[in-house]
Amino acid sequence: MNNIVLVKSFVLRRDSFNAIVSQCVPGTIAVVRPEKALINLFHSLIHKMIVEKQPATAELGEVKTYLDAVSDNPVYAKKKEDFIAYVEDYLRKATSYSVPVVSVEDYILSQCANLCAQAVAYSANVEAIDGRDLVVCHLEGSVPVFDWAATNSEIAVKCNNKSSLVISGGYARTPQGMVVAIGKGGANMMASLVASALKVEVIEFYVEGEGINGITSMTYDEAAHYCAAKSAPFPSAALWPAKKAGIPIVVKGIMHPDFPGTKISSLAEPTTAKTVSGLVVDKDLNLVTVYGTGLFGQVGASSAIFSALAKAGVNIRFISQTSSEYAISFAVNDKDGEKVRAIVNDITANNPLTPLDDIMVVNREVCILTVYGSRMKNVPGVSGKMFSLLGEAGVNVIAASQSGEELSISIVLDASDLDKAQKALAVLC
Repeated sequence: MNNIVLVKSFVLRRDSFNAIVSQCVPGTIAVVRPEKALINLFHSLIHKMIVEKQPATAELGEVKTYLDAVSDNPVYAKKKEDFIAYVEDYLRKATSYSVPVVSVEDYILSQCANLCAQAVAYSANVEAIDGRDLVVCHLEGSVPVFDWAATNSEIAVKCNNKSSLVISGGYARTPQGMVVAIGKGGANMMASLVASALKVEVIEFYVEGEGINGITSMTYDEAAHYCAAKSAPFPSAALWPAKKAGIPIVVKGIMHPDFPGTKISSLAEPTTAKTVSGLVVDKDLNLVTVYGTGLFGQVGASSAIFSALAKAGVNIRFISQTSSEYAISFAVNDKDGEKVRAIVNDITANNPLTPLDDIMVVNREVCILTVYGSRMKNVPGVSGKMFSLLGEAGVNVIAASQSGEELSISIVLDASDLDKAQKALAVLC
């Protein structure tokens, strides 16, 4: 029998530690992961020792200072000292054996996440579970793919018949025992997975602020479009297990837990008669356009490009292709722009199965603005009104795409046009 009715997800910061501990009440699972500042300290430490192969006394001191300030619980203090000593010894050995940096980072940071979960559990006097023992992933290239059946089974076995728990979030294991990160906002994904497996009543995601941008109610689909942006409070993928299980999510502020926040469920509350629910912006992107007559009728050309990008770990933010098959445009994170260009040029130069010798590749710095809303479906004129407003404001649309479910329209713009576009489209929502 499952005694858990609520799963909560937290990012552990030093100033929010006591607030998180106070949320660990009977009937609750708390999923905890370290904040970005602590993760960055470990990145610096690992880079210094593994990449530069230099002593990292200062970096190790910064990590220790941070962890010292988390909690004064005596059990945690002993675990922390053992952890720091273990990390230093492990990194020395990893340097000698030339272990890949990514593997080192995933392993050490997963250990850090577990320490953070233990810190909360010790102070709340509840049991802690290593999240790596719950989530099973397979690697397809460098991309972790969930084994849903195995994950549900592990969660059911290890979490049933518990009155309360704290779980470390963000990391999983492969069947071979390799530790892998499950992406940005891994605590939210872990919370959603656990809640789905245990069929709890509600999930709470705790963020900075008091919810999602002042919005009181959203559908899963609206939240997925809103959270597609890099600046979103959690990744849209974390919604999927909850949506499948029909479990509502409430997004709340950790420092203001009594505020109602934003409720995400299958049906949004009728708070507005507007067709468009909102706008979301994704910045710091490169639009890569591949074009040329060599694409005409070339079966597998798109597959060759996108397969190569997937193997390189490049995330595609937007795709648009003309029906003439003359051009394919896709947006990637700005930091990946030159890498993508090199990959595509390599394909055109060296792949004998795709005669793309006349293909050109162009990069352009852009942003993406998306209008979304559950009421847009089957409503004529939304895109017409949108493009009319942009035209009147003098905004040039580089590329556009509408999802087949008719819940969002995305447009690609030069970054310099973003402010004008947002002001022009504000009347829609």
